[in-house]
Amino acid sequence: MLNGWISLRVKDPKQVAAWYTDHKMLELVGAREDIGTRALGSRENGLALILISGDQLDRPDLLQLHLHVKDVDAEYERLKAEGVKFEEPPKNMPWGWRHAYTKDPAGHTVEVCSPLPEAGFKQ
Repeated sequence: MLNGWISLRVKDPKQVAAWYTDHKMLELVGAREDIGTRALGSRENGLALILISGDQLDRPDLLQLHLHVKDVDAEYERLKAEGVKFEEPPKNMPWGWRHAYTKDPAGHTVEVCSPLPEAGFKQ
């Protein structure tokens, strides 16, 4: 039983959801307009994240969202061209993955990542 999602409280769920959907990181898969909640994920793979209006974490940067992509470098270039700011260019990590880090509008760390072919992980 591994299917599930994480719920995050943010000041403006609509704004944070728009950032993920505008940059094609996640799809909007549901919403409750009466309370401003947004459900994000993929119609293919299911729910990943629910954004709820409320007091957000004191240190949102300590929460990391990992988005597995086919090609980190291509995603990095695409997102950078759309104005997304990254801490540094993608780099290979000792655990066999390539990563690039940014922050969403609520301050959560968002990582686009993919396994390195030589590490033996499946794409």
